Amino acid sequence: MGYTWNLQLKIFKCTAGIVIIIVIGLAIFTQNPLPMIYGLLFGTAISMLNFRVLALTLEKAVCMAPSKAQVYASSRYFIRFITNGIVIFISLKADYLNIIGVIIGLVMIKIIIFVQNLFNNKMFFKRIFIRKEGK
Repeated sequence: MGYTWNLQLKIFKCTAGIVIIIVIGLAIFTQNPLPMIYGLLFGTAISMLNFRVLALTLEKAVCMAPSKAQVYASSRYFIRFITNGIVIFISLKADYLNIIGVIIGLVMIKIIIFVQNLFNNKMFFKRIFIRKEGK
């Protein structure tokens, strides 16, 4: 496995847990949850695939010369970008996929990474919420 495998696994587990919670909530609180669930699962699967490809790209680009790494990383970025466009196009054409669910699935990993890093620094919150004497 690569250098970032443990981090990827942590993010994948957290994403899967959040998706399972959302799917259960959709199944309980909506009348016709299948299109939304299928869209959410489809978008999340593609998002996880894109995240894995990103990790492999970065691990490989680190070992290259800077000019080759830039070209390689840029070409892989456009491939992931086009993949997302194809996924959104498919979700628009397929009546069994909900476009909102697909988009939520596509951004799910980004949200997970943002939230994990936002609440990672405890000293930041201590400085915000604990007042110093004399102020």
